[in-house]
Amino acid sequence: MTPDLEPLLGGDELGDVDARLRAAVEPHRIVLGWATVELDRAQDEVGTALSGQGVPGAPVPEPAPEPAPEPAPDDEILGARCRLLRHALGDAEAVVLLEPLTEGRLAAALARRGEGGIARYLRVGSDAPDRAVRAGFSLSLPGGGPLGAQRLVLGGPRWGPFLLLVPE
Repeated sequence: MTPDLEPLLGGDELGDVDARLRAAVEPHRIVLGWATVELDRAQDEVGTALSGQGVPGAPVPEPAPEPAPEPAPDDEILGARCRLLRHALGDAEAVVLLEPLTEGRLAAALARRGEGGIARYLRVGSDAPDRAVRAGFSLSLPGGGPLGAQRLVLGGPRWGPFLLLVPE
């Protein structure tokens, strides 16, 4: 079964929080997080979808090559083992596959929502966390993640969706 990428492309579940946060922190790039219970299977399914095969309505004259997986550090804040697929998708530069490592936020997201798009990692300038706080957002303490040190935007449901700031 090819995964539905629509949740990764946006959606209104975050309401205006995503737009307000983006306006406050002005992300340079975005990496999407895909929750799964099995990294290898998700890598095959998401990689196939990203290459243009099985994405409804995506005009692709010839299939693009499937993105090569890259190892990535664990996400300490979400409690996940990670694998990175570098591939442009909408306004995103890549997808991080997330498999539970602990009984933390990602495990709660999978239990509540099932597999699918669950996180957006916003690549931002070093002053962006301060700007987010000034704009009224609460942030977690820094923790390690697949793209480096990161901070979770707090206040949403424990099972996501999750917005994470990754200063560059």
